[in-house]
Amino acid sequence: MTPTRRPQRAAAALGAAAALSLCYLLYESQWLRVVEHDLPLAGLPPDLEGFTIVQLSDLHVGSRPSFNLRTTRKAIAATRRIGPDLVVLTGDLVTGESRLAELYDELRRLPASRGVFAVLGNHDHGHMKLVKQAAADLSGLAAAGVRLLVNECVALPVGAATLQVCGVDDVEHGHGDVAPVRAAFDRGPATVRLLLSHYAEAAAHLAPGDVALVLSGDTHGGQICLPVPGVAGGRIMFSQPRARFREGFYDEDGTLVYVSRGVGTSFLPFRLLCRPEIGVFRLRRA
Repeated sequence: MTPTRRPQRAAAALGAAAALSLCYLLYESQWLRVVEHDLPLAGLPPDLEGFTIVQLSDLHVGSRPSFNLRTTRKAIAATRRIGPDLVVLTGDLVTGESRLAELYDELRRLPASRGVFAVLGNHDHGHMKLVKQAAADLSGLAAAGVRLLVNECVALPVGAATLQVCGVDDVEHGHGDVAPVRAAFDRGPATVRLLLSHYAEAAAHLAPGDVALVLSGDTHGGQICLPVPGVAGGRIMFSQPRARFREGFYDEDGTLVYVSRGVGTSFLPFRLLCRPEIGVFRLRRA
């Protein structure tokens, strides 16, 4: 090999490695996982035994560049196979309005015998870190079969029991207010309360026993992560590395919180060591 060809081959090898790496990052962004949890609750009314909730978060439909609409279709297809009693969407449904009609078409396919409920996140309101974006007009959610909860609660009778689904808006940018939600709590012994909030930080405004579970999102689980022994969770998160609530379950002063990795991506169409997910929660008697 001549000396002049060695740098050329090295550059070609590096280019091929970079291309393969990008292909994998794109692949992982589409490699949806279904994460199932049995949720044992003390005093769960018998009629709520086995009640199944699917959580979809951070769809980010319309984000550019991304394959988020494609991943959303996968998530909804998986949800249809599960056939849950309830579907909840925990914010950042969109980034902009470029693909609203397609999002609504997909949301109409969601199966849930007890309904589909959503809260908004910062992107829905136009609050973004790197660019400016107008708030999205999501008034079409109702026609797509989705009930938007804005600092309010809805009671779902299930036999002799009640599941109360409550939603607080974006608490980080002045849209959310936990006080009217807490005031609306049905604290009867046959009622189980669920709180939806894009930001897990809403749990700090709750007292122990207020709700059975807070479902949230926002962090994408880091979206792009690097394994580093000795750090929290064994990984460095490129998305919100200082987040208090990263992913998975937390006990926030007696309140159980779950933070989803979400379905879509934001700003970059990549994921690394952080596959997208939908969460399945089955209520069980403790």
